[in-house]
Amino acid sequence: MRKIDSYVRTSVLNAILMVLLVLAMLDMVFALLDQLDDMRKGYGIWQVMYYVVLSTPTRLYEYVPMATLIGCLAGLGGLANNSELTAIRAAGVSTNRILISTMKPAAIMMALGLILGEFVVPNLESMSSSFRTIAQGKSEVENNRGKGYWHREGNAFMRFKAIEPNGVLHGVTHFQFNDEQQLVKMTHARRALYQRNSWQMENVRETRIGAFKSEVQQFPTLEWKSDLTPDQLKFVAQAPAFMAISTLYDYSNYLDSQGLNGGEFKLAFWKKILQPLSTAALVLIGISFIFGPLRSVTMGQRLFSGILVGLIYKFSVDLLGPAGLVLGFGPFWANILPVVVCVGWGSWMLRKAG
Repeated sequence: MRKIDSYVRTSVLNAILMVLLVLAMLDMVFALLDQLDDMRKGYGIWQVMYYVVLSTPTRLYEYVPMATLIGCLAGLGGLANNSELTAIRAAGVSTNRILISTMKPAAIMMALGLILGEFVVPNLESMSSSFRTIAQGKSEVENNRGKGYWHREGNAFMRFKAIEPNGVLHGVTHFQFNDEQQLVKMTHARRALYQRNSWQMENVRETRIGAFKSEVQQFPTLEWKSDLTPDQLKFVAQAPAFMAISTLYDYSNYLDSQGLNGGEFKLAFWKKILQPLSTAALVLIGISFIFGPLRSVTMGQRLFSGILVGLIYKFSVDLLGPAGLVLGFGPFWANILPVVVCVGWGSWMLRKAG
């Protein structure tokens, strides 16, 4: 029995790793083609290739559940095509035992996803984004192009064109409003450095907006006091999807303390927390397909079905998340509902297949 369990586990794990390898290669090709349009002086082909390689784990992290599903379909499907799965069941191995054997390599992928999301992806995303910004030239971050990063503290709104890993801010714009939500001051600085518990802005242009006239002043340097520290810049510089679970939890609490809406970060937090359950639910569906409607079809049909189910699941999660924030049923329920549906559907098909 142990040999059978090991054989099934190895077959499925090898298939999952092969799928991940193929997805990684395809992703790198498409990412390289996408970056070629942004090539310029200082950001040539070698810099582009370095950025693509450095950012691949970040993009690959989102494919882990789908790759696990397709790998399970390919691994078990290969056993079914060679009649090995039939022989295993004829030897007295139950469907539940095969399910457990398949879940073991899936558990490895769940752990891999958690490790990537918590320790690898946040750091690589910050490194790759900063490398790309700096390689393209600082003039790019000092003009008005690019979306930049936004931060709010009370009645103050801040926008940064680029953030370096060491905490240097480029293209800082500070908007100060009064309690009546009227703009009273706007400050722009070419760069800001964090020194002695405050920010030192360089090449500063300050505009004070009065009731009838505005006053403009320029300063070589100007101190800017803020609760924002270089350690907290990771909250501002990264999209919620690339933040660590602990960072999402801390920042959502920080937003709540500031009276701001942290729904987007709570949504990403629960999505990451529930990713192992999402992977297990998709694997359950994949196994139910092998013993049910995909028992005697070609490998191409199995892979197509896996990709289709994975895409439907991903789109459902992506749509339910914002809908949950709008309709008010919460980030947790928006993420757990597709998991419950997949588990129910997969269990029903397995029971039906006998």
